[in-house]
Amino acid sequence: MSVDLPLHTLRRDGLTAVFAPSLGGRLLSLRVDDEEVLWQNPELLDARFRPVLPLEEWPDGTGGMSTWANTGGSKTWPAPQGWTTPDEWHGPPDGAFDSGRWEVLDETATMISLRSPDDGATGLRIVREFILEGAGRITERITFENRGATTSRWAPWEVCQVRTDDGGTVLVEGAALTDEVDLGTWEGSAPSVEQPRGVALPVGEGVTKRGYRAGTAITYRRASGTVLRLHAAEEDGEDRSAVFPDGGCRFELWAQRPVSAAIADLEDLRPDAHLVELEVLGRRTPLDPGDDRTVTVRWDVGHAAS
Repeated sequence: MSVDLPLHTLRRDGLTAVFAPSLGGRLLSLRVDDEEVLWQNPELLDARFRPVLPLEEWPDGTGGMSTWANTGGSKTWPAPQGWTTPDEWHGPPDGAFDSGRWEVLDETATMISLRSPDDGATGLRIVREFILEGAGRITERITFENRGATTSRWAPWEVCQVRTDDGGTVLVEGAALTDEVDLGTWEGSAPSVEQPRGVALPVGEGVTKRGYRAGTAITYRRASGTVLRLHAAEEDGEDRSAVFPDGGCRFELWAQRPVSAAIADLEDLRPDAHLVELEVLGRRTPLDPGDDRTVTVRWDVGHAAS
């Protein structure tokens, strides 16, 4: 473990989860036995999650997405995202949620709770709690606290980057093609196919963003047979009048492959890896100053029979 990059590890029943509080409270690695499920950036981290370069030489995050030090893993952001109005989260990069130094509030061998810095732009502070339940099940609780002076309407947004170099398949379980929202295609293509269990998309065929207004879970099935599944966000006392972001999307995905040039429409981002983001969103429920709300995202990880 690097002194500059402290790591916290949970283990249970062959599942190993590694967290990096100083990198936006990330779940940096998730392994089933010896198989890594998540993507990490090899230009920034080696195979043992040590910095390849000194941290002061990493991209500084002061410009657009081309200056983002994306280390990978799974993180929690506020939605909607954008760079036009104050009602959009202008990240990544940012100094609180994606790149901030989070505090470890509590930890056991199978549980960790992490808290972000206060973010002046959104008025939010975020707490993430992960519990390894056993048998490949993980419970994640995301709490949004309004530390600002006005009512906010931010949606919890879990963004999980998985490695797709093996050419697996994404499935949005319980969704139909009529639920799909085209949020942009910048290179290549990724044709969706409706199947009995939901909408399937291939990986490695383009740079694209899709949303889904319905569904029960979003899944990546690796060629090895290992499956990672993130279920729809749950919230006690859910305000069903509150909308989901981006035209009502409960799930979204970002799929990319390496491209030869930066994409101007994406803040000069130049995708250089094979990965997919599995994204789970909550509702844009009003949150008054001093109040908080918690959503739960349940994870399953294991072999195809899970």
